[in-house]
Amino acid sequence: MGTHRSSSASSSRVIGVHSLPIAVISLIREQAQQRGLVRDPLPEVTHAVRTDVVASGGRFLGRGRARHTFTEMLLTPDVLVVVDRDPERDGVDPDLQLAFHRLHQLEVTTAAEGLGLLSTPVGSTERGSRVVPAEGGPEMTRFHQALVEATENSRRVDVPASRMPDEAESVVEYS
Repeated sequence: MGTHRSSSASSSRVIGVHSLPIAVISLIREQAQQRGLVRDPLPEVTHAVRTDVVASGGRFLGRGRARHTFTEMLLTPDVLVVVDRDPERDGVDPDLQLAFHRLHQLEVTTAAEGLGLLSTPVGSTERGSRVVPAEGGPEMTRFHQALVEATENSRRVDVPASRMPDEAESVVEYS
């Protein structure tokens, strides 16, 4: 009787928006507009990282084929864009998964396997969690730090002094 064995290796590297395939860039822009984001997130990307995962597994009979996936995370001041795709596909990958996470709703953790994300993606009604596989190298450490800072900054509510009632205005005098 055969046994099923699988292993995976991941690596992360910093990327630029220009390194995404044209089909993915177009899909991000189209989906951002359809999901009601105010503007195209791509020009505002401050940090981006790609995690490359190669998972291999044995089969009952014969050798299994390695499965190769990219997870790309694009950080803007307001939104985290997460793209999961097969890097070997030409054009649009039918299995491509795309999610937009508003930073003020996002909780970020570190997990043994990588970076943990908990949020309600834009356009979804349910809160969900996922782990983006990462080996924890310097690129992922910098991205994680930038992501945590951005989520903290997005939760700060600055009320301009002009919106705060003056003490003299808040007291009502009755005569």
